[in-house]
Amino acid sequence: MAGSSNIGEASDNPVGVNAVPLVDVIFCLCLFFMCSLKFKQLEGKIETWLPKDRGVEQTPPEKIVLEEIRVFMRWQDNQTVRKVGNRAPVRPGPEGDIELMQIINQMSNDYKKLGKTEFPVLIDALGDVPWRDVIHVLDLCKMDKLERIEFAAPIEVPTKSGS
Repeated sequence: MAGSSNIGEASDNPVGVNAVPLVDVIFCLCLFFMCSLKFKQLEGKIETWLPKDRGVEQTPPEKIVLEEIRVFMRWQDNQTVRKVGNRAPVRPGPEGDIELMQIINQMSNDYKKLGKTEFPVLIDALGDVPWRDVIHVLDLCKMDKLERIEFAAPIEVPTKSGS
């Protein structure tokens, strides 16, 4: 038994297993699955389900987007500058109050035409605007029977820094 390569007794390993065919079969299965694998392309292809009965500019938009009623109040040149949305600033004084409320009423009538009765009037005032001016705009809205008045967090306009 000195020349025998069997370690241990013959009863420990009664059946000899040849691993070469097993490795060949596993290798062939790996090749088969690698060759049949298809990657899903993420770029260049977008799955969409578009309506077939409508196209670009064939029908008017069904939903009209209304601009929010936001009164911007800023302190400039020792006076409060008031403007509604992206419109031009209104004049200070009683004439400006009338002009401000005409703009707000026009926008609120647009909401009412679409059947929306609940819409807010947002007052967007920076911290340096005197409270008497903010309360004055609040009173004007209350006099015109606008019930839902909210104070909004100010939208800061980035200032240009000189280099």
